[in-house]
Amino acid sequence: MTFVAKETTVEDGGAKGGQIGGVTGGVTDAAIDAATTLTKRQKEVVKLIAANPSITYNEVADALGINESAVGKHITAIKNKGVLVRQGGTQGYWEVKLPKH
Repeated sequence: MTFVAKETTVEDGGAKGGQIGGVTGGVTDAAIDAATTLTKRQKEVVKLIAANPSITYNEVADALGINESAVGKHITAIKNKGVLVRQGGTQGYWEVKLPKH
């Protein structure tokens, strides 16, 4: 999943443009809920990542009210199940890959 956003300012203070493109191959909450291999908490993590592929461990931890080490364990488990793939290293983004039904 890839997000592309572009915003330019206009001299009168307004914004021109907005989001260009949107989500490519977006994943819906229903598709995430249908994933039988994920636990409830893992599904919550995947939903946050699907909404913001550049989200940090700290942001996930804050949103779920858990610590960063727990987020790391959930993400490792989700990656091992083949649902998450990291693109571009630490400055990259997450791709959510759910099986097609």
